Amino acid sequence: MSGMFSRRQRPRGRRGGFTLIELMVALVVSAIVISLAARLASDYMSSTNTATWVAQVQHDISRFSRLLKTEVNEACLVQVDTSPSTTATAPSTPCTPPVSACSTTAGTTLYLLLPVTLVDGSVTYRVISYSRNGSDLRRTGPPIAADGSLDTTQSDVSNVVVMDNLVNGSGGFRPSVDSSCTTATMSVQYAVPNGGGTVSRTYVFPIGVNFTRN
Repeated sequence: MSGMFSRRQRPRGRRGGFTLIELMVALVVSAIVISLAARLASDYMSSTNTATWVAQVQHDISRFSRLLKTEVNEACLVQVDTSPSTTATAPSTPCTPPVSACSTTAGTTLYLLLPVTLVDGSVTYRVISYSRNGSDLRRTGPPIAADGSLDTTQSDVSNVVVMDNLVNGSGGFRPSVDSSCTTATMSVQYAVPNGGGTVSRTYVFPIGVNFTRN
């Protein structure tokens, strides 16, 4: 009996380690997992970056619209493409619209005429302009003081960038005014970086109520 058991073949157990095929399968699976993880991480970072840019553009839009509304409300006249006169004398004043009325055709540059009361009580006039240069929206006019008011004691500052992410084309900034030169309308397109598309806005601002004519 003992001889019988001694000759019986023992079950073969699995040897330690992996076969070459198993190692190759494991490597392929690992590569796929790593690739998917990298793609998910990249997509997450891209979407987060885009969301950050969208938030920044929205912030810039809000800041720009407040600036523009303030300055148009302080103006007594708005025109497109032709700078208003600051030297007209009585009985015609600089704040009187052109005899032929303002052109309502959209242009490329918005001009604002602002009356400024000096210390001696006399009134002078300053012009502020907004125009697109490439993807920049630039302002030329009296500098803005730290408290947000115009520093009319200083000379004009030219081509100050107030927005730097406009669509680089005719739709990036299209100002127009009504025939009475008292209301400005601006169609603006903002380009969101990192593939965030575009954001379009239209602003309609009347000149200051103190200068509105019936």
